[in-house]
Amino acid sequence: MPTPLTKRRLCLAAGTLAFLTLAVAVLARLTLTGLAASTLLHMAGASEVKFRVTQASPWRVVFEKVAFQVRTQPFEAGRVSFARPHWWTPSLGTVRVEQAWLPLTVDGSDTNPVNWATYKNGTASVSALKIPADDISIDGQLVVRAAALSDQALTVKLEARLRPDTTWEGKASVEGPGLAAQASGRFDPATKALDFAVPVVSVDLKVWQNFLQRFVFIPGGAVELGGTLTGSAQGRWAGKAFSAAAKVHVADGRVVSPAHNVTADGVTVDLEFTDLDKFETKPGTLRVAALQVGRFALRDIDAEFAFADTNRIAVSRAALKALGGSLAVEPFKYFLNLRELDVVVLADNISVEEVMALTKDLPAKASGRVDGRLPLRIDDGGLRLGTGWLALKPGVSAQIQFSAAGLLTSGVPVKDPRYPVLKKIESGLLQLRVGELRLDIRPPDAPAGRTAQLHVVGEPVDPEVKAPVTLDLNVNGPLEKLLNMGMDSRVNFGGKP
Repeated sequence: MPTPLTKRRLCLAAGTLAFLTLAVAVLARLTLTGLAASTLLHMAGASEVKFRVTQASPWRVVFEKVAFQVRTQPFEAGRVSFARPHWWTPSLGTVRVEQAWLPLTVDGSDTNPVNWATYKNGTASVSALKIPADDISIDGQLVVRAAALSDQALTVKLEARLRPDTTWEGKASVEGPGLAAQASGRFDPATKALDFAVPVVSVDLKVWQNFLQRFVFIPGGAVELGGTLTGSAQGRWAGKAFSAAAKVHVADGRVVSPAHNVTADGVTVDLEFTDLDKFETKPGTLRVAALQVGRFALRDIDAEFAFADTNRIAVSRAALKALGGSLAVEPFKYFLNLRELDVVVLADNISVEEVMALTKDLPAKASGRVDGRLPLRIDDGGLRLGTGWLALKPGVSAQIQFSAAGLLTSGVPVKDPRYPVLKKIESGLLQLRVGELRLDIRPPDAPAGRTAQLHVVGEPVDPEVKAPVTLDLNVNGPLEKLLNMGMDSRVNFGGKP
């Protein structure tokens, strides 16, 4: 018979063996789980795989300090866990990713793991999405990056679950400095179709202006933006077919171009995209409370426009207040890639005095109201006036005072009866009350070098001077040189000066 001491020793040995067996089994399970996970990640194209298995059983597996890289795209997570209530099924069960960290470079194909120049056709081949799970939740940070810009960290939350009809249903939210968005969607693995909706998007344009200008070409170069952009979208992505619609609203917008001395305040935009892929929209509205172009002040701008594609904008209506009256624009189309704009401006009840204030080195002063039609062209060469006219409104009088010796008396004999009156008019001693005034800009029948013709019919304001005056003055040389609106001389679309 074994002694009590021997029995105790046998029990201790058995307990130790059992503990060692359990420890070996747990250690082996952790090791095998880690080996299997590492192998699967490498087979999926991951490299530099690092993680630590802290729990492994048929019902629950936990990885901590997970890090790996797929091509140029790194990924990190504080914890990844799998909960399998039915461990005998071929599913990971409930997958939870916590403290995820994913940097996303939004410009430059050399850092984009999906669009990389070394791939065939420049695009990575992505296989059909297969998710062996029942529920997925992810929370962490998406770090938006671009060359020479500070990183923007966004908090991301994603939840998705497998429905009884084998489709996936999920929702996501993104929040960060100056940005908030919510989304929902349904994915059908059988048809590979994703239906999605983004009911809420809000972007602070000042915070995200530098990122936005990496994707949106702005004529004239970089600008400073302000205001809030809100919107919504919905659509479907099935294989290579993508269709989506969206609504965009900009409130309290501000656009400043320091290079060209242009500032727009109180900008409001309402636009509805009927096809985001083709960049087509319904006619939308643009309103600007105040637009300062150098010394040229415009206000109450109200326009209707639409995108026909990413390169073409059709403006069907535009009206504004300026120069003491109203201006309107005939319908026109603007092609972004041509870097030029042709537009016809219709003037109504414009103040001659305010027009004269925009000119320089002009030896005259005037007051009154005019109408007109002015074709304008803006390109890399600057601003050019086309064939147009300004004329005094019928039934409205104006006044003109000259200050240019020889302007009217040149070629008139001193003994001519008109000479004394013309001398006083050109020297500014007499003002003219004008009943007819018309400025023809680049008239088609004018000789070479002549850019404008001014026709004036009037009489001196002084009632004691009875001398009707008819003047026909010619302007030779570049008419645009007379304009002094305080803008950069390179008023163009970003070309060389």
